[in-house]
Amino acid sequence: MGHASRKYLFYFASAVCKDLVLYDSPEHNPYRELIPLTRQHPVLLQIIIAVSALHMFNTCQKPLPLDTTVISPHYYTSPLRSQCLSTSPFQRQGYYRDALAAKQRALYLLRSNINDIDAAAIDVALAVVLLFIELDLLDSGRNNLRTHVDGASAIINTWCGQSIKRQTAMSPLRSYAEGNHCSSFPATLLQLIQTGSRLTDYKYQLHSPQYPQTLSKQHQEQQQQLQELLSNAQSFNPLTWATNLQPHSPAPNDLQHRTHLGSAHRAAVCIYLSRLLLSLDRTSKLSYPLESLVAEVISHLSSIPPDNPIFKATTWPTFIAGAETNDPARQTWVTKRFQELWEVEPWGLIRGAFGVLEEIWSDRRRTSEPVVAVVDGQDAIPVSGERGGGWDWIGSLREKGVDWLVL
Repeated sequence: MGHASRKYLFYFASAVCKDLVLYDSPEHNPYRELIPLTRQHPVLLQIIIAVSALHMFNTCQKPLPLDTTVISPHYYTSPLRSQCLSTSPFQRQGYYRDALAAKQRALYLLRSNINDIDAAAIDVALAVVLLFIELDLLDSGRNNLRTHVDGASAIINTWCGQSIKRQTAMSPLRSYAEGNHCSSFPATLLQLIQTGSRLTDYKYQLHSPQYPQTLSKQHQEQQQQLQELLSNAQSFNPLTWATNLQPHSPAPNDLQHRTHLGSAHRAAVCIYLSRLLLSLDRTSKLSYPLESLVAEVISHLSSIPPDNPIFKATTWPTFIAGAETNDPARQTWVTKRFQELWEVEPWGLIRGAFGVLEEIWSDRRRTSEPVVAVVDGQDAIPVSGERGGGWDWIGSLREKGVDWLVL
C-alpha cells in the first residue's frame, strides 16, 4: 500500500468516519470496521480513498457565501480546517483529482466483480455501494445518487434472503441507519414522503401538451391517498419514536434531543405532503397554515445546538423550512443554520442545498402574486411559496432536475 493510500485511510479513520454517524465510538461505528478489510478488497480501498479525498477537498473550501456576521469564529480555528486552508490551491485540486481517479477505479472494480459476489462478500459489496452514496452526498447529491440507491436495493433484495441470519463483521451496517446514521430520518416518516412522491410523479406529465388539464378520477384518488398520508404523518409520535431508539442509542441521555428531532421531521414531512397535495389542487383544504409548521420546525431545531451530535441529522427539516417560509427573519435563521451545518459537516449536499434555497427565494422575490388555500373552511389565506399558474417549489425543483432533496 502506497503513501497516498495510507494517508487517505488515516484521514478516513480520523475525520470521515465520525461524520458518517451521530455518535462515534469503536463499538457503534460500523464504518471503522471497514478499514481492516481494505487489504482483501481493493474495491473497498478505492471507494474509501475517493470518499476521503473528496471530504478533504470540501474541508479546504471557504465558508458558504454568506454574510460574514453569521460565520462562527471557530470556523477558521479548527485544527483540521486551518491545516487544509493553509494548503495551496494546487494541492486542494489534487485532492479532487485523487477522488475522481479513485472513484473510477472503484466503479471499474465493482462492475468487474458484481456478478461474482458470493454470500461471504455481500456485506462488503453493500458497504461499497453505501459509500458510493456517501460520495455523491459529499459531492452534491445531484449526480448518481439514485443509481447507487437502486444498486444498494438490488443487493439487499438479492442477498438478504440468503444471508439475513448470517452475522458478519459488517452486519451492523444493515440496521444502524435510523439510530446512528448521520441523517437519522424516522423510517415511518421517510416511507410516507417516498410514497407521496411516487403518487404525484404523474402530475408533472399531466401538464404537458398531450394531456388534458382535468381533475380526473385518478387525480381525485391521488388526492385522497395524499390526505391519508398526511393524516398518518400528523399521528406520528416523536416521543415514542425516540423512546424506542433508546436501547440502540450510544447515548442513553439523548431522549429529549431525539424527540425534538422527530418533532421537526414530523412538521417538515407535513409541509412536504401538503405541498404535494397543493400541487395537485391549489384550493385543497389544509387544517393549518404552512408557515405555522415552519415555526414548529424551527422551534424544535433551535433546541438542538451545533455541539450536539444529533445536530448532523437536521439538514432535511432545515431545508424544508427554508423552502417553505416567506418570512425574512426565518430565512435568515435558516441561512445561519446552513452555515453551522457546513462547519460541522463539509458535505457538498449542504452547499448544494443552500444554493437551491437561494434559487427558491430568488423566484419568490420575483413575484408578489399570492395563491390562497382554504383553512378549515374559513376565510382563504395566502400560502407562502405559491404563485399563480399552479407554481410550487417542489414542482419547480423537479422540473430543474433537483429532486435529491425532495425524494
